[in-house]
This record gives sequence, C-alpha cells and structure tokens, in this order.
Amino acid sequence: MGNGKVYKMARYNLKRVDYGEFVQYRIYDRPICKNEEQKENKEQKQEVEKNDKTDKKDNKDTGQTNNNRSEQVSINRSIQTVYKYAQANTWQYFVTLTFKRDGKVNVYDYADCVKKLTVWLNNQRKKCTDFKYLFVPEMHKDGAFHFHGLIANCDGLTFSDSGRVAIGNKAYKRTQENQYFPTIYNMENWKYGWSTATAVVSSCKSASYICKYITKDLIQGIGKRRRFYPSNNLDLPEESEHFFDMDSLDALIESFGDALDFSKTQDIPEAHQRIRYYTVMQNEQ
Repeated sequence: MGNGKVYKMARYNLKRVDYGEFVQYRIYDRPICKNEEQKENKEQKQEVEKNDKTDKKDNKDTGQTNNNRSEQVSINRSIQTVYKYAQANTWQYFVTLTFKRDGKVNVYDYADCVKKLTVWLNNQRKKCTDFKYLFVPEMHKDGAFHFHGLIANCDGLTFSDSGRVAIGNKAYKRTQENQYFPTIYNMENWKYGWSTATAVVSSCKSASYICKYITKDLIQGIGKRRRFYPSNNLDLPEESEHFFDMDSLDALIESFGDALDFSKTQDIPEAHQRIRYYTVMQNEQ
C-alpha cells in the first residue's frame, strides 16, 4: 500500500486491487481492449459530431443518450477514485461540515463554499502533522451545499462532546441506555457553521458511505468543477490487470473459499458489459 502502482495490460478481463487488509477482484465478461476501446470511443465521438452537424433534429435523442452515458461514466469514475482513496487509508473520524445561513457564506454558491472549506483545511494542516483528509460535497434539495469528509492525523484539532450518540444514521441524546453507542463530537475549529464528527469504526463502511454523496444531481449542480478534495499525502491501492481463460477464472473464484467477504454483479447494458466484484480478506486467503 502506498504509491498506488498500476500494472497495465493491453487486454484484460480481471483487475486486482490490493487495499492491504483485503483485495477486490473485478471480472469483466467482455474483455477490456484498451486500443480498441480508445479507437471505438474516438469513432463514436466523430460519428456523433458528424450526425449532429448533418441533422441536429433527427439526432437529438441519440445525442442525449450519448450525453447520459458519458455523464454516468464520469460519475462512476469519480466514485471509484473516492472509494480507492477512502479504502486505502486509515481514518480516525467521519465529519460533516455545514454553513450558517447568515449571509457570511453563500450556501448556494459552490465556489464560495469550496473557498471556505479550503481555507479551513489549509489552517488545519498547519496545526496537524501529516494531516490527511478526503472531502466530498452534498447538495440539498434546495441547492445549498455542505461537506462530508474523512480525516486522520488530526491531534491538533479540538473536539467537544455534543452529548449525543450516533445510532445508525441518526443522532440521539445520550442516555444510560444508549451511552455505549458512538459519541458525536463537535469540531471547535470549524467557525463557519455546524459540525459533527464520529470515530470511524469500519473503513469499509465509511468508504461506501462517503461515495453515496456523488450523485447525478450533484454533478449537474456543480458542472465540471471538482467533485472531491483529497489531501496530497493519501495512499492509493496497488492495481494489476490480467487476462484469464474461463477455467482459470472459475478456479480463482473457487479459491476464495471462506475468505470471500462480499460479492456483487453489475450489468451495464449500454456497454454490453457485466462486471463481477469479489472482496477477499487477505489474512484469510
């Protein structure tokens, strides 16, 4: 773990991503051929542009379909990158930072919200040695923005007990009955509004949770601006690409045995693709 090396092949149907504690295997029913894929994408783009110039009206639906596909591919790429950062690092707290609607910050102006977040992050880096962070925005239904993040190496920050505990995704006042649930802290260093911080118990759950905020509505709301904010000192997993025949793939899956922790299948009809995901624990493999 660390430098995020990627060992690439021109053609592959298996990608192995090593996160340290576990390995994720991605098996593609349709092999990925990079040269062909790049050529096909270029030809498709040229054809769409040609059709658009020839007859915009007749190709309106086709153009929209290609735009939707391109948008979804972009969203998936962002989610995968955030997931890699989140899984490859050890975190201390999951935090939420919101802004007061007092006019000092325009909560509907993404650029203004990012500016305030950036100022705050830069200040914390001066206080905390090797401060690590990964933040993603969330957009309210009314268009206002706030941020969720994972942080580590944050001993220079000041946390205060809010008197509440986290049970699932909700906050409750601490009582004798629920006092053993995770404590919700406030971050005294955050002066732009309200904040919460809870200790990270499961990096896997935290990674999945933070990725869910990267949505189509968010992408449409912020346009081509940045969708996540990682510190420069984050680790990345080591990746490798392979081509296995079907018998070898079946044998690999069978070898997972009890170390198999999670699996799912994703169908991508527009790409004529099916991807099978397997999460395998390292110490049990």
